[in-house]
Amino acid sequence: MKILMLGIYNIEDYSRGRVIYNGLKKNKANVKRYLPKGPLKYIKLAIRLLKKDYDVLFVTGKICLFVSWILKPIHKKKIFFDAFISDYDNLVNDRKVVKKSSLKAKFLWLIDKFSCQISDYIILDTKEHVKYFVNEFGLNKKKFYVVYIGADENIFYPRKSKKTKDFLVSFHGTFIPLQGIEYIVKAAKKLEGKNIVFEIIGKGQTYNKIVDLANRLKVKNVSFLGFKKIHILPKYVSKADVCLGIFGNTEKTKRVIPNKAYEVIAMKKCLITADTKAINELFEHKKNIYLCKVADENSLAKAILNLKKNRKLLNKISKNGYLLFKDVCTSKIIGKNLYDYIKSKL
Repeated sequence: MKILMLGIYNIEDYSRGRVIYNGLKKNKANVKRYLPKGPLKYIKLAIRLLKKDYDVLFVTGKICLFVSWILKPIHKKKIFFDAFISDYDNLVNDRKVVKKSSLKAKFLWLIDKFSCQISDYIILDTKEHVKYFVNEFGLNKKKFYVVYIGADENIFYPRKSKKTKDFLVSFHGTFIPLQGIEYIVKAAKKLEGKNIVFEIIGKGQTYNKIVDLANRLKVKNVSFLGFKKIHILPKYVSKADVCLGIFGNTEKTKRVIPNKAYEVIAMKKCLITADTKAINELFEHKKNIYLCKVADENSLAKAILNLKKNRKLLNKISKNGYLLFKDVCTSKIIGKNLYDYIKSKL
């Protein structure tokens, strides 16, 4: 079976594409990747599809999907669409950069639905995400399959680092609403004077709003370190005592397990994140993760303080989180599960 992976993403920046490709290769799958660039990239994509030297398509990106679908009468191969997120949910419900009543919102909704309809099978990252797609767009649940995001073990792995004198809490992200960074800042304020410091890495949509909040609260124990390239992130994660996941007061928060969750446990670090249905698909409170309430700085502050006081529990969570990653979330395991699924559908 020959698999052709199609997309226009930058492989260095898109962890999911990299993890899946590496995972398939580790399972000796006959997989090739085609990621055209430049103004003629979609024409190049069409020409590549017409070679028909593959048995199945694994497609990322809606325009790549549409080109693959339009040419399906010629290539006649099944299309596995890695939907990953709903653009409607992402831009309208979560980030709120598109008004729900607008024509653009309706267009995004229709494109999400149509993309799933023209795919033979759809890949998503959690069971809760599948439920959302099925209910929101009226789709057949049998078309969906869950593939966890995982992490690139070539970048994220346990490593020794010199500890700081204070208890260090680390967060890295893109400052989108579902991450709820405002609750991290508010929790930090409550923990001032307890030898607990925070490093917040990244930039994005809510960055200025979050920095303004920190300034208004006069928070003294938070450092905003800005954007760091993915290969640099482990340097910061490795020196942390605990790392943070997502805490936002959005519906999407409840449906996803973020990249950072996998990256943190891959580095054998203790993870604190909001208690959601999605996170409970994989993790167990106080066994391999520490959960707190969604959108609640008091609950987050209490979680951090509890782990600072209970090093034994912190170490247990760190160890078990890493074991969970090795058992379920490595690229090889993710690749095997996907490879077996694709074979079962041909």
